[in-house]
Amino acid sequence: MAEATAKNATKRTLLLPVATLVGALLMGYLWRVRGTHGWGSSWGLLNAGFVFTLFLTAAAGRKKSPSLPLISLAALSFMLTSPAWGTLLNQITGVLRVTTPDGAEAEYFISPASGITMMLLMGFGLAGAFGVMLGGCFSGKAWRVRDYIAVAVILLAVNYAAKATVAHLFVKIAEPEAAAAFADGLRTAGLDDNVFKAYLAHYNSDPWAKKILGGRNYYACVSAFSSALASAAAILTTRFFVKDKYAAKTGALVCGAFAFAITLSDLFFFFGEGGYRMAQGFSLPESFAAWSLWEYFTGFFAGGIITFFVLKTANADEPATLAERCPEKGRAAMFFLLACFGGIGLNVVRPVLLRFDETKLMIPAAVIAGVAVLAVCLLLCKKYGKTWERIPYGKLVPALCAAMIVFIFIMYMFAGDGNIKNVGMLHNILVCVSAVVCTVWCCIKF
Repeated sequence: MAEATAKNATKRTLLLPVATLVGALLMGYLWRVRGTHGWGSSWGLLNAGFVFTLFLTAAAGRKKSPSLPLISLAALSFMLTSPAWGTLLNQITGVLRVTTPDGAEAEYFISPASGITMMLLMGFGLAGAFGVMLGGCFSGKAWRVRDYIAVAVILLAVNYAAKATVAHLFVKIAEPEAAAAFADGLRTAGLDDNVFKAYLAHYNSDPWAKKILGGRNYYACVSAFSSALASAAAILTTRFFVKDKYAAKTGALVCGAFAFAITLSDLFFFFGEGGYRMAQGFSLPESFAAWSLWEYFTGFFAGGIITFFVLKTANADEPATLAERCPEKGRAAMFFLLACFGGIGLNVVRPVLLRFDETKLMIPAAVIAGVAVLAVCLLLCKKYGKTWERIPYGKLVPALCAAMIVFIFIMYMFAGDGNIKNVGMLHNILVCVSAVVCTVWCCIKF
């Protein structure tokens, strides 16, 4: 018995680097896709969170794994923390460039350190809810309903409260040029140049901010700090209210991984925009798109770090989940709502709808996709139980993960304004390699 246990431990140790690489490739793939029309914003976070958690569940290979509703709930929680970043990416060069939709533009010299600080904060605040929920999937502790509610409420409350208060003081200290640019924009627009009063008058209103020179960037800076503070609050809530040490540790690790990855990958903008003060003459090869490579490698580095940590530290056992403790009828309804509709349905139908928008295929394609998902889910419920409990879980999870990877690839490359026409760009080469490697890995696990 001891010899078999030792052999299994050795096997897991040898396979860990391989799984870590696959996890890095998968999140790089998902994060690049997230930057494309059809996913984007919080919906792209749902997609990345669902598929990546499926992968981690398959890779962990535990006898008792997180259920599909729990995986879906973790992915849905990712949608709570979708930051704004468009104006922050070039600041690593020491230049703050602000624009308005009507073409007005201005530049301010800043410290590259302040630009890096904003990137780190934005990355840390990117996955606070998802990080602790992901930890909850592998911690071995069954969360109560009030635990989920507490984390969500505290995260949102701290985020919105910080935007109305302390975030403005922080921005004024960490990047005073952001406040100065916004004040200049307000004066140009014939408004009071008090940035704090202007923000409160148009609280959290990004559409309004975009019309004012410097407004979009100021709002992004406020959001970056507030999101980071909210993520810290969610981690502390998990540690001291939920009392799940592993989930709190995982939340901190996930937030730190994204902070590191999103900032390190920002070097593509440093070199793509000419280096320090945009005056060093640096440039990237023609096949290197700075934004797309920043997206891919943000996911790649974060995915690798998170995969290594989870597979190295996840508890071997898990008690009954919240879904399993519900009455049978309620359990079936929860499964269908979270897994079939939230995890699978939304991640299939929405990309189809948006990839074909403004074409005659938009509505028919979305309807066909929705009906197909519903039919498949109902068929599986009829054949394998209302929660698919008769499907071997060790086969269901990698099969579903592989199916989602292939579906995403087909939509990304061929649907609507497909990326196949730019397949020679480095980021699309990486997407192709990642999709193939991750699909093969899932098939081997199956």
